[in-house]
Amino acid sequence: MSMIANKGFKQAPVCKFLLGSAIGSSLLLQLPLKQFQGYFIYTHTSLFDKGQVWRILTSKLAFLDLKDLFVCSLLIYYFRVFEKRFGSRKFSSYLLGSALVSTILEVLAVYACRTLEIPIGPLPTGPLCLIYPMFVPFYCDIPRVPLSHIWGVPMTGKSISYILGLQAASSSPGSMVVAICGLLGGILWRCNLCKIQSLVKIPGFIGRFCQATFGRLLGEGENTHMDTTQIGATIEIQRQEMTERLEQQVIWQSVQQQLQQTPRAAAQNLVNGPGIFGAINNNRDGGVRYRNLEENVQGQEPAVVSEDQVRQLVEMGFLDNQVRNALRVANNDIAVATNILLQNS
Repeated sequence: MSMIANKGFKQAPVCKFLLGSAIGSSLLLQLPLKQFQGYFIYTHTSLFDKGQVWRILTSKLAFLDLKDLFVCSLLIYYFRVFEKRFGSRKFSSYLLGSALVSTILEVLAVYACRTLEIPIGPLPTGPLCLIYPMFVPFYCDIPRVPLSHIWGVPMTGKSISYILGLQAASSSPGSMVVAICGLLGGILWRCNLCKIQSLVKIPGFIGRFCQATFGRLLGEGENTHMDTTQIGATIEIQRQEMTERLEQQVIWQSVQQQLQQTPRAAAQNLVNGPGIFGAINNNRDGGVRYRNLEENVQGQEPAVVSEDQVRQLVEMGFLDNQVRNALRVANNDIAVATNILLQNS
């Protein structure tokens, strides 16, 4: 499987458009159109006392806080994996439905704070109603792969996304309200409350129109997944999704473990390891497939594999016998075993 195909925004035109439009509109309001920033702010006073309902929509179009723009841009880039998994049309339906639920909850929360005289100030601007709901499938569907510990707290490849989300949510009381409403919107969509997943769908003709227009402008052409096929259930797509998030994590931990060995063994393993180190291997069939590592464990007593780790890797889409062999070779190190499975897939 090609690693290069998973880089960037390939097969993720919706995230690409969302990120580009958010950055473009935000920069315009910061520089040449700064005098129009007032139209993108809404409070309970403007919403309920002045009846300016249109501010709900305009406030979602651009970030007025550059810190929020930076944090949410990174989150959009991380969450593009869902568009690659679901397809652009299904992913767009999810964004539209969860954003609608989140916005309704947000308005209700603002009204409750106004009634209870709880000061929250202006709410943060930007398409946060599209970003916070994605933390729900991110938490439920993306597996955790431990990398290290900081002060005894386990760190995984998902930790940075949670830290970024917490940073954006803790800016002000209004930010916290928006974050909570976004998470609740994602939960309600996932629970399919009132059959909302069937009610809110992007029609097929709109998907085809976007593919023929915006898809071509974004450089996607015919490869854009604007169709009705649910491709996320196939093993190949699951492996593609896992490769996207685990490649750098596994390489990092593998190298760290190898460096803790003797210098000679570390040098040998690095030459036959993954990524750029495997590229300099002179063995045509070895290198990234951990041939030397497998040879080193021959003649030793096989390690007893952990059934929990077997179950976790099988859920990622790998075969049971391949998982057990990889865990034996890796001495029950799930990160190294995952790398072995990915390199041999």
